Amino acid sequence: MIVMLIIGLIIELVDIPFHLNFLHLGIVQPSIPFICILWWFIDLGLYNGFIIIMAWSSLHRYLFIFHEKIFMQGKKRFLFHYLPLIILLLYILIFYIYVIIFPPCKNTFDYILPVCNDYPCYLDDVVLGIWDSVVNGILPTFIICIFSVAILIRVYHQKRRLVNQRNQWRQQRKMMIQLISSSVLYLIPNVPLSLLILAHLCGLPEDVGVDPQLYFDYLCYFVTNGRPAAKQHLTIQ
Repeated sequence: MIVMLIIGLIIELVDIPFHLNFLHLGIVQPSIPFICILWWFIDLGLYNGFIIIMAWSSLHRYLFIFHEKIFMQGKKRFLFHYLPLIILLLYILIFYIYVIIFPPCKNTFDYILPVCNDYPCYLDDVVLGIWDSVVNGILPTFIICIFSVAILIRVYHQKRRLVNQRNQWRQQRKMMIQLISSSVLYLIPNVPLSLLILAHLCGLPEDVGVDPQLYFDYLCYFVTNGRPAAKQHLTIQ
C-alpha cells in the first residue's frame, strides 16, 4: 500500500538519521524541545500509524481475496476501500498531534537519552496512555495475526475447489504470500514487544524486560526498511 510506503520513507529519512546522530554525539543535538517533539511524533506517532494502517491492510486484503465483489461497485468500493483509510489517517494525525504537539500535560525532555527518553507525558495519563498502548499498539498486532491466520486457513480449504481455476488460484496465492510475508516481517519484533507492554500494563515492574524491549525497538526498523524490498521481490517473482 502506497500510504505505508510513504510513512515508512518518512520514518527512514527522519528517525534513523536522528538515531545515528545521537549514537555519534552521545546527546540529542540540537538539544531543543522541537527536535524531541519531532522525534516523538515520528518514532511514536508515525510508527504506530504504520501499524494501524498495516492492520487495516490485513483486513482489506482478506476482503479483497474472499469478497472481491464488494470492490466492484463504486459506492461499496469507496465505503470499503477509501473511507476506512481516510478515517484512520485522520485519526492518527489528530490523536498524535494532540498528545505530542499540544499535550494536556507538561513534557520533560532528556537530551542524554535516545529519542529524548521516548516518553511523552501523555503516557502517564490513565486514559490516553492505556488507549495508545492497547488500541494503537497491541490491538493492531493481534488484528494482523488473526487475519493472517484466517487467510491461511481459508486458502487451504479453498485450494482444492480452485484447482480447476488456475488463474484465480494464482492471483489469490500471490496476494496471500504478499500479506503473510509482510505480516511475518512485522510480527517477529512486535509480538514480543506487545506482550511486554501488555505485561507492564498488567502490573509487571517497569524495570523487568528493559534490555529485550530495547532490542525489539531497534528490530522494528526492519519492518519499515524491509517491507519495500520484500514487496519488490515478490512482485518480480
